[in-house]
Amino acid sequence: MIILGVVSAVVVLGALLAWAVTRREVPGVPAGVDTQSARGLGAGPVGPHDVRALRFDQALRGYRMHQVDAALERLVEELAERDAEIDRLRGARPAAEHRATTAEGER
Repeated sequence: MIILGVVSAVVVLGALLAWAVTRREVPGVPAGVDTQSARGLGAGPVGPHDVRALRFDQALRGYRMHQVDAALERLVEELAERDAEIDRLRGARPAAEHRATTAEGER
């Protein structure tokens, strides 16, 4: 009976210590992987800081593809809009026309 009590106390103390250690932040060590939802792209223009803060949930074989695909699609749309605006401000050909011409030249 005493042995069971000692073993139980050691297990409980070990669990408490493990919990305390995992909750403590260590300088210079990035935060561990957690089970929280992904941090996707917010509304409005996408900036470099938004892309750096982008996180996806990890699945058995990597990341959840639908989250990655949605983020990449959003980035594609943002870049296409910026390219079109740059071309409009420069008075150049529309971006889609320029890309089509470039793609045909590369073949």
